[in-house]
Amino acid sequence: MIGKITLGTSFYHCLAYCLEDKKNLSDEQKIKLSETDHLNHKDRAEVLFYNNCFGSARELASQFKEVRQLSSRVEKPVLHISLRLAPGETLTKDQLTEIGRACAEDFKFDKNQYICILHKDTRDQHIHIVANRVGYDGRAVNLSNNYLRMANLCRKMELKHDLQQVLSPRILLSKEQRLIPRQDARKESLKIHIRETLNTATSYADFE
Repeated sequence: MIGKITLGTSFYHCLAYCLEDKKNLSDEQKIKLSETDHLNHKDRAEVLFYNNCFGSARELASQFKEVRQLSSRVEKPVLHISLRLAPGETLTKDQLTEIGRACAEDFKFDKNQYICILHKDTRDQHIHIVANRVGYDGRAVNLSNNYLRMANLCRKMELKHDLQQVLSPRILLSKEQRLIPRQDARKESLKIHIRETLNTATSYADFE
């Protein structure tokens, strides 16, 4: 499992990206692609659960902004986390929900407003979490050592759900561990796929 954390300023833009279909595809293209690769390009986002919030992207953004005003010092109140499984691995919605809640508990925003979303338009199963860093007490989520904390969470979830053990980023390893040669099969596979796609793609949309 691979986890990624980003911070932002616009609740609406982050929520709209996570909740809506890709803007660069027409409904006809979505249907055609879905028939070809058996993925959900139309209605690609499924909300697994809401926490202290509810509604559409605009309604959620409005709710988040209202609470965000409790702390004027936080410049980037939007917390966006994505958690992606290794190729070929799948979990049930209940298991993905459990991982989403475990992430919120580990990063101490489980009492805040946040939403957990499953995306169904890629072969690698993954979820998105959009959270308000500002809680109802006016305090902001502390994200110190977030890379290490994310790596630890992923390793813990891999063991709990019997998932493939993914290599932690080299920067998080000890000096002795960094000396051990590493080869990530996912990166090698990605290189091959990119090379093959570049030989046939005539535009960015084709490449994507």
